[in-house]
Amino acid sequence: MKKLLPLAVLVASLTVMAGSLAAHHGRGASFDMDKEITLKGAVTRVVWRNPHVLIFMDAMDENGNTVNWGFENGGVSALAILGYHRNSVRVGEEITAIVHPAANGAPTAVVVQLILADGTEMMCRDGGIASCD
Repeated sequence: MKKLLPLAVLVASLTVMAGSLAAHHGRGASFDMDKEITLKGAVTRVVWRNPHVLIFMDAMDENGNTVNWGFENGGVSALAILGYHRNSVRVGEEITAIVHPAANGAPTAVVVQLILADGTEMMCRDGGIASCD
């Protein structure tokens, strides 16, 4: 009986952890993966850290109001393998962001592709509706 209790605790802990890990990558619940929107504006902040690099930008909404959007991207290592680094996108830089917006309408999204002012296409996520050639 004494050996069963630690085993039961271990199994319960692993079950809880597995659920949390699966929920973390369930983007379909948080973002509308069937919808892509294109936003243009200036980068206001770049947070280069794991688990996801975050890029913030000011973009105009349909009423002409400035809205600060936050975009989730890949992790630092994944982006580094692709040749990106903390200075690939800089504060104040004008960008175009093609994103999957939040399902609840909040100004958050998952990056599909970023296009710099000079036309350089970067951080393109496969599986998006937009072409990532």
